[in-house]
This record gives sequence, structure tokens and C-alpha cells, in this order.
Amino acid sequence: MSDWFSEDERATIRTLADVLIPAAEGMPCASSIGCADAALDDVLTLRAELAPKMRAALQLAQGKAPKAALDDMRSADPENWQAFTLAIAAAYYFSPRVRALLGYSGPERRPVDPTEPLGCADVLAPVI
Repeated sequence: MSDWFSEDERATIRTLADVLIPAAEGMPCASSIGCADAALDDVLTLRAELAPKMRAALQLAQGKAPKAALDDMRSADPENWQAFTLAIAAAYYFSPRVRALLGYSGPERRPVDPTEPLGCADVLAPVI
């Protein structure tokens, strides 16, 4: 695991992430797929600018119950709240386990035949 967050911060992230994404209808909770651990590190490797915003959002969570902490984060600091929730959701949906449970194998290549018309004239007509 990388040094993005301390173990105490990761514990807080796990708790908050499970309020945002609880286990339901056969889907795992956020912490069970690593939303505060390796999966989060993967997201932050791609979007490092989210880490300081997440840390700032975590400052608002100190000493509060998880639901109250998330409510305070959302109302007091919307920009950092958005970064926090984006990183957690991205970590969740990047998980191979979650993707398999959703039946999503990822983007599929759909080649375009250059000899065929694109078929977008009807879509473009209202704006041309």
C-alpha cells in the first residue's frame, strides 16, 4: 500500500465509504473491496489531485459519527466532498468483483465500417 494516507485515515475512509456504499442486494460494501486500500491507491495513482482534497474532507470528519461527518463534509466543503465521493465511487467500480457482479466486462471494441454511413444525420438534424 502506498503512503497516500495513514492507517488511521484509511480506517476513517473505510467507515465513511461503507456509509456511502453499504452492502445491499448482493453487492459488497465499499470497504470489503478495498475502497480505502489498494483500490483507492489505484484511483489516486491516476488522479493524484484528489488525495489532498480527500484529506481536507477527512478533517471535517474527525470526532463525528459517520453519517454526521458525511453531512458536514457535503454542506461545509462541497468541492472536497465531491473529490472524496468521486474517489470512493471510482475505487468501487474499478473493482473486478463489483464489475463481475454488475455483469460489466468493460468497454467493448465496436469497429466502424468506413464504407457504411454513420447514421447520425437524424441525431444532428435538430442542431444543424
